[in-house]
Amino acid sequence: MNLARSFTHYLSVALLFLWGGVMLYFYASGRIINYLPPDGIFQPMVLAGGIGLIILGLFNLLTANAAEQDCGHDHSHDHDHTPDCGHDHDHSHDHDHSHKHVHTPDCGHDHSHDHDHSHKHVHTPDCGHDHSHEGHTHAHGMLEESGWTGRFTAAAILIVPITLAALNSPDQFSPRVAENKGLYAPNYADTSRADEFSLKKAASPTSPLADLTAQPKPSPDTPPASNPPPSPTDLPPSQTTPAGTDAPVSASGGNTGTPAPAQSFGSFTLADLEAQVPKSAAGNFILDVPEIYYTGGDIEVQKVLTGQSVETIAQILPEKVNNDDGHRLRIFRMLVQCCAADARPYSIPLDFGKKAPDFKEMSWVKVIGTMTYKQEGGQTVPVLEAKSIEETTAPDQSMIY
Repeated sequence: MNLARSFTHYLSVALLFLWGGVMLYFYASGRIINYLPPDGIFQPMVLAGGIGLIILGLFNLLTANAAEQDCGHDHSHDHDHTPDCGHDHDHSHDHDHSHKHVHTPDCGHDHSHDHDHSHKHVHTPDCGHDHSHEGHTHAHGMLEESGWTGRFTAAAILIVPITLAALNSPDQFSPRVAENKGLYAPNYADTSRADEFSLKKAASPTSPLADLTAQPKPSPDTPPASNPPPSPTDLPPSQTTPAGTDAPVSASGGNTGTPAPAQSFGSFTLADLEAQVPKSAAGNFILDVPEIYYTGGDIEVQKVLTGQSVETIAQILPEKVNNDDGHRLRIFRMLVQCCAADARPYSIPLDFGKKAPDFKEMSWVKVIGTMTYKQEGGQTVPVLEAKSIEETTAPDQSMIY
């Protein structure tokens, strides 16, 4: 094996070890939880892929000095030369064909015929064919086909990015990324994943919500019952729309022209809330931010949760909307559908009623506050009125899957 092929072979082994090692490192260190959900096949696939690359690298290392086998190509160079092909097929024959004629009697003449029968084939200039039959190399790959500069460049492309990513990835999003993903433009009336975080999903047996599907369906001849929208007197005290409220906006920030009022999806009681939501030792309901977020679209839950003491752990950023007096911060959690690439921030305002304290952006905080709901920008916005806030450690899973 020549130098170029030896370099290529051992570099390929090193790359297999590097890529497989990075995959196993992320899996064994637990960092993978920041990129892929714990359930499903994604994390086991990373483990299997890393092991497979290491095994392949070991195989290539152990067979580095094995004799090269027949690669299956016909590398013979038999040329069929048709007459007058224009090539130089030099077959030089320097023969001495002297023809001695012996004459009797000696006539005194020299009848020898010395002929030089050399067979020279004259080549037409530059016929375009290389008839050399030695020194053939047959490259089989990107690293073999290029020169040394190309080999080192290709190796750097394969090695440097994954090494830097493994060493320098912060395992969380930056404030700019969170903002670009819609941190300050939430749509609290959105129901795309409400079924996963709705507080009604485990109603108590005595609640009218316990078996809504068992209720008899109306007869086709029975006219549908009308469901008029709730009047302001049906809303919690803090939910009535004040005069001069902002113009309705969509989740993307544009005007919709029509408010998105909270809907009623059935009865919900304090008994239901206490039956399914755990409490802290101090008696606070422990909720994740997405659970609070989706209460903005259900008026029945709002009636029960308004005024209750709630505790949550989240990341914190400054508030940039409806915060002229500087009394607010914004807390959020990243919610993931498949992997970190599709993560989306679910956020709510945190109101202190006075100048908000300073916290490092993206730090984790534990907040205890009272739940309220306000009409802002044409939406029913869940607002947690803070009673206490303190820095805390990140949960085992920084993102919610």
